[in-house]
Amino acid sequence: VVATDVLYKTPAEIIPYEADFTDLLTDDTALASTSTVTAVDDSNTDASTTVISGATESGMIESFNIIAGTDGRDYTFTVTGIGLTTAAKREIIVEVRVRSKLQGAL
Repeated sequence: VVATDVLYKTPAEIIPYEADFTDLLTDDTALASTSTVTAVDDSNTDASTTVISGATESGMIESFNIIAGTDGRDYTFTVTGIGLTTAAKREIIVEVRVRSKLQGAL
């Protein structure tokens, strides 16, 4: 599985994120309230309650805030969109790397 998006953030930043399922669930016009956002850290430990806040659905978009995180850790977010009419499921994967400062050379 390849991440749809890769983001860098500091532990203090709050990043609003929108996962748009319009092109993935073409037979639907809204997401079901059972759509989810989960996150695991780079040791595969559930970190959802630590790094996600305010997940909501509006039309075909799942919105949430990417919060906190531990410096030097990477997190994989899985946004599961479920079509309200068809109940079809699709996933968007987002990788978030938490760094207090830029590491390495460009």
